[in-house]
Amino acid sequence: MNKDLSSMQMDPHLAYRLLADGAVLVIAGVPVGTEFGVDLCAYTIGPDFRGVKMIPPGMHYVWCASCGPYGDAAPRVGFVHYFHPNEILVREWDKELEELRPRQIADPEEERQRIKKNLAQLERVLAPYDYRYVGPWKELTGTVTEACVNRCRPAHASGTIRTNIELQSCPDADRPRGPGSSKRNTAARLLMDESELLPQLKPVEGTAPRFTEVPQRVPVDALPADVSRHAMDCIAAIDTLLDKFPKDELSPDDKLISELQIAYVFFLVGYSVESLAHWRKLLALLSHSETAIIKYKLFYMKYTEVLAHQLPHLPEELMCPGPQNTVFKDVRELLVNLHAGGLRVSAERLAKRLAKQLNWIFENLLDEDPEEQPVIIELPEIVESS
Repeated sequence: MNKDLSSMQMDPHLAYRLLADGAVLVIAGVPVGTEFGVDLCAYTIGPDFRGVKMIPPGMHYVWCASCGPYGDAAPRVGFVHYFHPNEILVREWDKELEELRPRQIADPEEERQRIKKNLAQLERVLAPYDYRYVGPWKELTGTVTEACVNRCRPAHASGTIRTNIELQSCPDADRPRGPGSSKRNTAARLLMDESELLPQLKPVEGTAPRFTEVPQRVPVDALPADVSRHAMDCIAAIDTLLDKFPKDELSPDDKLISELQIAYVFFLVGYSVESLAHWRKLLALLSHSETAIIKYKLFYMKYTEVLAHQLPHLPEELMCPGPQNTVFKDVRELLVNLHAGGLRVSAERLAKRLAKQLNWIFENLLDEDPEEQPVIIELPEIVESS
């Protein structure tokens, strides 16, 4: 996140153009001292702060975190919005929930027109969008469309995104469960994510990000003879994933790239735990198929570029390379399959960038991973009695 508190210098001609074309976010009633942010920039609300101007068109993430009397900050609560040129968006502070919500007035459109007419007088209480961070934000969200924003944000009217989704108790019969069941064979159960074995509460309707369901690498109804095949190359699951996206002017490949980007910024800016989990599931699935790389070459070329911008922003606990880091292991497997699938240039470019930015060194990349080799067990000799 932005920790640079120095003043921003901007070319006057650029400032004039941005002022003419940029969107405006007006916030009302936010207490002084509240932490506030737009995208990668963080601020502290002062007595004369009423919002942000010169917001470039596109997707942006807005968040707040209320502060206690001793400087302790609450978890971030935010929303995502796709801004259009010259758009004016108004949000107000909800004292009870301590978060921004849509304006609760009889005629919000009339208020927006009034703000637009008097925008020149409001400029002194509107901070300019910090354009030092436009480049990094575009790298993280450049493919995210308005349709993707509408599809993935929570269905509730406020669209609020929290660090953890709201959960409610429910009868045992209605409780969502992992795919483990009596019908699943033993070999498939051994390949399940440990989180699937935990009981799950029911999310409050409309409060969770709406991501595409990620298929299991090994189908629930897989025959024992097919379990190893699915585990080694999960092309069937990737095909199923892409088939879940609607077919219109954008290809399913592009929709998946957009969802990968929006899920990551939900975590990066909003600290959404569920969004990070979804991103990691997608990484684990997409990394384990040489056949998919051969079949979807253009998608994987785009995906490696997306990863190159995302991975340097990983949380500290996922930065350390090694066999205990599942993200590092999945990226290593992806690089191996990129080489095998004919995308050597993309693999080498990604590996070099990760070595420079994260000090991730993938030694003996093209050698067979010892952890993937079969285990040979020597049985004791049986001595026949005479």
